Amino acid sequence: MIYKESIEALFKEGLIKECLVDEKAVINLIKRAHRDIKTAKRNLVEDEDCAYSYAYNSMLRSGLALMMAEGFRPEIKDKPLTVVRFAAATLGRQFNRLLNDYDFMRRKRHRLVYEPDIPCSNEEARQAIQTATEFVDAVSALLKKKNPQFKIQFK
Repeated sequence: MIYKESIEALFKEGLIKECLVDEKAVINLIKRAHRDIKTAKRNLVEDEDCAYSYAYNSMLRSGLALMMAEGFRPEIKDKPLTVVRFAAATLGRQFNRLLNDYDFMRRKRHRLVYEPDIPCSNEEARQAIQTATEFVDAVSALLKKKNPQFKIQFK
């Protein structure tokens, strides 16, 4: 589901608030997102649910980095959904497929946590890792382009 959002609408709904841009936090979130992808890959053979969750976490962290780099953070209510909606408002139409996959992963991960009898196949986990890698790389590239002061390598 693509959210036709604007940052202004999220602000008016009380889902985001302004914050100071914290370059160190942004960099640390992106580095952690890349580390989560590596961890997901290591867990793929042993535990598909764990691999899927780490892939999703990498997207959540990079989405948070995107928000913080823009001077926003999510409010308490519906944080994961707010991050997806903010990413949709920020990244634009060329990322529709990736954003749809991210939102699907958000909902699937919720089911994995709260409905433990819902299985995650190896193929689902493998696709999640691929999607997460694309998303984290896209956010990293955008952050580097929009914020040249982020000279550090994220990976």
